[in-house]
Amino acid sequence: MTRRDRWFPKTLVTAVLMLMPGLATAAVGRVVTVEGTAWRTPEGAERKPLETGAEVEQKDMLEVEPKSGVKLELNDGSVLMLSAGSQLVITEAEFSGQERKSFSGYLKLGKVWAEVKKALSGSEAKFEVKTDRAVAGVRGTVLRVDVASPVIVGALSPSTVVQVYTGLVQVVARVPKPKDSADAGTKPGERVEVPGPQEVTLEEWEEVVRQLQKNRQIEVGEKVGPVTKFDPKKVNDAFATFVKRNRSLKKP
Repeated sequence: MTRRDRWFPKTLVTAVLMLMPGLATAAVGRVVTVEGTAWRTPEGAERKPLETGAEVEQKDMLEVEPKSGVKLELNDGSVLMLSAGSQLVITEAEFSGQERKSFSGYLKLGKVWAEVKKALSGSEAKFEVKTDRAVAGVRGTVLRVDVASPVIVGALSPSTVVQVYTGLVQVVARVPKPKDSADAGTKPGERVEVPGPQEVTLEEWEEVVRQLQKNRQIEVGEKVGPVTKFDPKKVNDAFATFVKRNRSLKKP
């Protein structure tokens, strides 16, 4: 084999990566630690175990088993932690080097804690955590979002709770528009058939915007609750303990 034959394959690979940068920069973050068992399902691929040091990409579905927890660090230095029983889809993630342009995660179930690195001055970079009840948008802060499990499979989550530890968070709550009473026009004692869970169209939602400051929380369900102080049960639960234990850990 000639010297040219030996270096040609490596040169070819480098050229392909230069022409297709997405192949070289697909990762949007890295797993810092996994306690217990967790899974990663890339878009269009099979589910596989999530391990410390593994990279995560846009469109990944991350699932955390009971009695487990996961800590991630995104390319810009922002940190996400997922509680046991969580399901998070990275729906949007765009970075330029270590600068975030956008990030959006859809929390289907469970709890997520996020320490969001502040964007550069003048930047329009966004960071959002979405649920089926609300969207929490931030620029640089620490927050936690809890999604309660639905009572019926396929139904909406009963509630989303957003807590703000530092900074300012805008919560856009989605609640059903008021409807006419189902029993309007019925006679006393008359039986009325109640429909099962159905998908709610955009026309049936209304949006309510709230601003949350440090040490405040809000619960969104069928209605938007008042802004209150932290629920002490959440401050000292198992997930809060996991967060405290892992906040100082550095990425591998």
